[in-house]
Amino acid sequence: MEIKTLIKNEKRNFNTAICLIGIIPFLVFMYLLVRRVSSFNILIGEIGYIMFFTLVVFLLGIYVGRKMLLSLLAELIEKNHLAAITETTLALGHEINNPLLAIRGNLELLDYDAKEIQIPDKIKIRLDIIKGNFERIREATDKLSHLSKPVSSTIFGDTKMVDLNKSQ
Repeated sequence: MEIKTLIKNEKRNFNTAICLIGIIPFLVFMYLLVRRVSSFNILIGEIGYIMFFTLVVFLLGIYVGRKMLLSLLAELIEKNHLAAITETTLALGHEINNPLLAIRGNLELLDYDAKEIQIPDKIKIRLDIIKGNFERIREATDKLSHLSKPVSSTIFGDTKMVDLNKSQ
């Protein structure tokens, strides 16, 4: 589920909760007050001002609380998202780097043996290609391990991929 969709659902749930928590008791209070006095005249004068300002403060509290909660929720989701990406990239880097080290060790041994015995240039070129590709993979896993602010790029339709060159 995308972060924006999750936040939108949480906004709806929060708004519903606020309505149930705040508005219904306020309406019950108003009903009891009017029933007690049996007239809407109670809403006129000093008590009316107090009730009006109570309602305004209540609504402002809902607005400010909603903004604060949504901000906190978005920040929490982003932190969890980043933590999941970091854990995945570290595990992936570890699993790729272990076999790479064995490949690199064997490449160095082959390179050393190639200097001692005469091998065809065609094989030397292939070894250099393998070394170059090894370095590309090592650089990619190194970028993954230092990833702190991933930047996504859309690669196909709605599919997104972390762009290692744009990410920090």
